[in-house]
Amino acid sequence: MRTRMPAQCLSPEIDREVERQLSGRTRDIRFHPSLRRLFRERSWPQTSKIIRAWMIWVIVLDALTLALNAVLLPAEAVRSMLLPASILVPAALVAAAVFSMTRAYWVQGATILTSMFFILLSVALVGVSTGGQFYERHLTIMLFVAVTAIVIFPIPLSWSATIATYAVGIYQLQNPEIAMGSAAAATLFFASGVAATLVARRTATILAQKTFLLELRDRRRLADLTDANNRLELLARTDPLTGVANRRSMVETIGKCWTEAKATRSSIAMLMCDIDEFKKLNDTLGHAEGDRCLVKVAGIIQSSLRSEQDQVARFGGEEFLVLLPRP
Repeated sequence: MRTRMPAQCLSPEIDREVERQLSGRTRDIRFHPSLRRLFRERSWPQTSKIIRAWMIWVIVLDALTLALNAVLLPAEAVRSMLLPASILVPAALVAAAVFSMTRAYWVQGATILTSMFFILLSVALVGVSTGGQFYERHLTIMLFVAVTAIVIFPIPLSWSATIATYAVGIYQLQNPEIAMGSAAAATLFFASGVAATLVARRTATILAQKTFLLELRDRRRLADLTDANNRLELLARTDPLTGVANRRSMVETIGKCWTEAKATRSSIAMLMCDIDEFKKLNDTLGHAEGDRCLVKVAGIIQSSLRSEQDQVARFGGEEFLVLLPRP
């Protein structure tokens, strides 16, 4: 479900900020707090779905991996994996539960960072506790898990950078079977890859923010165009002198009321009001005085209507038609 924001909720200040951001280079886009809040609200449904789905799949893959290892590996190795692997499930479940509904921003941040730390630590400790060939294999898997989270999670860059720091830091768990130089080289290699992933994540975030800015601008322009069309439509249906409906509008209204009356077997009353001696008034006192007379008469008729159902229109020069549905 997409969160929609009515264009009316955007202040002139935000409109100006949107135009300023779009007038510059894409890579220089930086949201101020109001825009950042709107962006989070707009992207929340998608973000929550992605994080929940990722957490659920991590749990499923963890269970499948343990089941496969139970079939292929010795019982002693499997037993050594159980305790560290059990850390992952509650960490992922907590994150999925927190992101099942909108919560405070700091709660979301604390949850995703804490859960990711324990998930990465769980994957790494499985290899550490088992030892041998599983040591480096699970540390590499841990980095892969971190990279997928960085790429997939549409979260602030600072959160992604924290997850990357977790991954590189946990990777420092020294394998006694590998020389320090080889471990340092591997760490540098994987750290470079994680850093490149962060750069890609930042680019994706900026592009998403620009798309959001374009959406806000288009929504405002559409709202302005709709307002202008509504005003034009009102002008087209209003007599410019008296301010009441014109003949075109009344003819359309009569047609609708007639159709409704036939369907409901109800009645309609119409009054035709004509100003006597109007031509003589114009000839004697001038058209300006005649116009004032028309405005005055239209006001008197409108003030005498029973409700919003009753309508008055200027039907001709000095003729007014009053429509009284269901008298």
